[in-house]
Amino acid sequence: MPTMLCCWGNGSFGQLGLGEDGVSEPLPFRRAPEAPGGPEVVLVACGERHSLLLRADGSVASCGDNAQGQLGRRLPPGQRRAHVPEQIQALETQTIVHMSCGKEHSLAVCNNGRVFSWGAGAFGQLGTGELKERLIPKKVDGLSKYKIIQVACGNYHSIALTKDGRVFSWGQNTHGQLGLGKEVTNQARPQQISALDGIPLAQVAAGGSQSFALSLSGVVYGWGKNNAHQLGLSQADPKEQIFKPHSIAALRKLDVIYVSCGDEHTAVLTQNGSVFTFGDDSAGQLGRSSSALKTGPEKLDSVDGPVSHLACGSYHTVCISASGQLISFGHGLQQHNGSGPSSSKSDRRPCFNISALVSPNELLGFRVKRIFAGPYVTFATVLRTQDSAYANTATSMETLPKISMMDRALMEKWLLATAESVMRQTAKREIEAIFSSSPCLAASFLKPRSAMETGCCVAVDLQKAREMLEELATRDWIAGRIFSSLLDNLIPALPLNSPHQEALSSFLLLPECCAALEAQKMQHLAIPFAKAVNGLSKRSLDILEKCWSFLPASHLDRIVQMLKKVVLSQLPCYSYYPACQVLLPLLEVLKKLYKVNKRANCKLPLSNFYIDEIRQIINPFADLARWHVWVEAMIVKANAQDTLVRNRLLRKGELPKLPVFPLRVRRKNLVEDTLRKLSQVEDISLKMQLLIEFEGEMPGHETGGVLFEFFSYVFEEMVQPDYGMFMCCEQNSPIWFPSRPSVEKNKYLFFGILCGLSMFNRVTAYVPFPLAAFKKLLGKKPTLDDLKELSPVLGRSLQAVLDYEHDDFETSHELTYNISWDNVDVDLIPNGSSVAVNNSNKKEFVNKYVDYVFNKSVEGIFQEFKRGFYKVLDERMVAFFEPQELMDVAIGNANYDWELYEKNTVYWGIYSETHPTVRMFWKVFHELTLADKKGFLLFVLGSDRVPVVGMDSLKLTIHSHKSLSEEHIPEAQICFHLLLLPPYSTTGKLKEKLLQAIENNRGFGKQL
Repeated sequence: MPTMLCCWGNGSFGQLGLGEDGVSEPLPFRRAPEAPGGPEVVLVACGERHSLLLRADGSVASCGDNAQGQLGRRLPPGQRRAHVPEQIQALETQTIVHMSCGKEHSLAVCNNGRVFSWGAGAFGQLGTGELKERLIPKKVDGLSKYKIIQVACGNYHSIALTKDGRVFSWGQNTHGQLGLGKEVTNQARPQQISALDGIPLAQVAAGGSQSFALSLSGVVYGWGKNNAHQLGLSQADPKEQIFKPHSIAALRKLDVIYVSCGDEHTAVLTQNGSVFTFGDDSAGQLGRSSSALKTGPEKLDSVDGPVSHLACGSYHTVCISASGQLISFGHGLQQHNGSGPSSSKSDRRPCFNISALVSPNELLGFRVKRIFAGPYVTFATVLRTQDSAYANTATSMETLPKISMMDRALMEKWLLATAESVMRQTAKREIEAIFSSSPCLAASFLKPRSAMETGCCVAVDLQKAREMLEELATRDWIAGRIFSSLLDNLIPALPLNSPHQEALSSFLLLPECCAALEAQKMQHLAIPFAKAVNGLSKRSLDILEKCWSFLPASHLDRIVQMLKKVVLSQLPCYSYYPACQVLLPLLEVLKKLYKVNKRANCKLPLSNFYIDEIRQIINPFADLARWHVWVEAMIVKANAQDTLVRNRLLRKGELPKLPVFPLRVRRKNLVEDTLRKLSQVEDISLKMQLLIEFEGEMPGHETGGVLFEFFSYVFEEMVQPDYGMFMCCEQNSPIWFPSRPSVEKNKYLFFGILCGLSMFNRVTAYVPFPLAAFKKLLGKKPTLDDLKELSPVLGRSLQAVLDYEHDDFETSHELTYNISWDNVDVDLIPNGSSVAVNNSNKKEFVNKYVDYVFNKSVEGIFQEFKRGFYKVLDERMVAFFEPQELMDVAIGNANYDWELYEKNTVYWGIYSETHPTVRMFWKVFHELTLADKKGFLLFVLGSDRVPVVGMDSLKLTIHSHKSLSEEHIPEAQICFHLLLLPPYSTTGKLKEKLLQAIENNRGFGKQL
């Protein structure tokens, strides 16, 4: 059965279309005589004084006032109103599918996505670039490149939603209703609202001077006028104007599926059929029974049962229950006692009456299908009760055109499309449309609302995406179309400065797309993806990193492994500039993921971030050398040494020019000479290759041994208790900075410089710092575990304090907030000696204790040490390390593998691994104590620590020498990690001489 159209309200301008004797009570719509029994009306749009009626065949009729040309047709001379709807002839060649009316202007969307506008245009609301009225519909050329699916009109502004998820606005922006920012004036042509880029939207809506966008996930974004709280913002944000889309927190958990706006009030419909209203209630249009002023969204409890449709007029709201009954509240203009929304609301509030507009009794025998509200009128499509079986039960949301998205049915159609078929050509266009648009891609894989975890910001189903994309990738033509769409269209248009979580969903889906495609295409997609991530604003990056932290481990690892594979594919370029630059964005994103993983309590093992294959592709030492421009530096250094010799012979200047940093010292005053030279050097010289020269000696060509010994000796002397720079809490514990240093403050600056120089020059020289020192260098806070390393006795005592749970804590411990540290009594808080530690504050006490030891007591001198350290090293590069990694790089580690050390040894001269002396040597070596083995490393290497790259990098060379007999002790050339081993005849003799060499290996300047 066909539906009938009922209407009621203020029809004084003919906007009800009932003829000149139009009435305001409900009455079946009388069709024009020229179209008896014609197509039924499927949509009605109402302005202040005019109405548009869309019929099922796509034709549009208009009625009402035409003073501004809002009817879209010319009336007979002298006639300014049309009381009977007539078709708009200028649109008769178009099939209209959607339309909307502003106060005095109109928009219509045809089935090919083109938009036509007409009526008043003084504020640019027509979008044609003209600031004048139009009597006849004209295409909005500024939107011709896009397929529009929805339009919404406010009083003097317009909004449009495209098939690919973009939002455009134009017209008046006095109150920010265009969402383009405060600095933007009225716009006569459509402008894209960039703040909504990337969000998969379901609807756009507009009120008098407010605007809304609703996402498919149920997030509501509002902007524009908020003088009556019509945007639903909380009391904490009482701004009367919002100039850019703002996520409405009060609506976030309501599961909104539809938004409707009045002049200064708003109503939303939720998934379960509830209605929430907010804004101006001067006419009772919010449907609230209480007179108490409540500015936020409030549920409409007076409606019995779920609601399927709702619509807002200027001062009334109308709903349809699931059973087809109509409920209305508020009133029309003729009942308004005030002078408008700006009047005092307390004077204008009528008595609450939910049936103020129409009594249910007046629609007895009818079932209401859809409802449309204008400022002062209401239209409803109805069926007689006996025909209700034919009623369309679609909700308000289900009647809205939707953006492009992929589902299982569409995917199956693509997979079945045969070559050169019409179906395949259509499929190619559909694939390109979806995979070229961030909103459409996100919409294709949205989680069901019921599956969204509380507090989780990941709105897309990555597992579903993985499965469907892998299935699509089995068709080469589909994979190729997806690849080109992503590379050419989607990635270049990714939103990089969005404050909204939903906008960044594509950053989660792109790795799944990359992984589903073959390796070569993955490479081409991953690099621009990484560049986009690095191009995110800080606000957007924070949101993305939060989303990453919520990912299951398997999906987080998916991103990590994808980036690692692409890094590996690019490693052959690492030695070529500028080709090597492509690695930087990939590594930067891996760094970000690594930090996210750490903050998420290591969902992934840290080893997942390591690229083990690097060892087979590059030499870490060579790579590190390149980092410091090592090849060039070594040439310059050799030339500098030659210059030194030549100048000495010719009695010319002593030092070569930079870029080497020549440090000339005396052996007997090594430390003091070093510190004096550091006080005079310019900072730029610290970042150059260090060249050690001794007064009174001819410089020789060395390859690292002098540097090893130089740093070892300087550090060894400066960390001794007698030197006064550092303290030890307990025997054999690490050193720490004293609270009352007995040396000048600038010595800590120089010590920091020396530590930085040691790292910069690739010297692993042991300084017995605890891990806490490296945490502080990286800006991380030390903990009680660090105090246990620094002072095991104190650390265990404080742990016992935390573990004690008995009620007699105060009497058994007798602790106060006054402690003794470094032989000084200190109050941890004001008057700490009078504040007892008990079970309730013991955790705070321990935290303040740890903070004092590692931070407050050493604040000044540690800051000097840190400043010196970063005079040499780039703080951004150092930030790549975790504290333990930085510690291993700086001072090495004690992860000894003596079997591997033997395996990697090289033999020269008469020696081989089967030679009797060599066999005896390794037998003796493996029987040595750990201390003696470390002493041997110091003897042949200059350091007893293992470099960060491991024992595999230590390659000992054992060589015989014709001048050595078994009466000689072994000799070493640490420059080459070379052991000169005499041919001993017995194991006892070899052990005696080897231990003698180890024990005599003290002091600076042994044989190189």
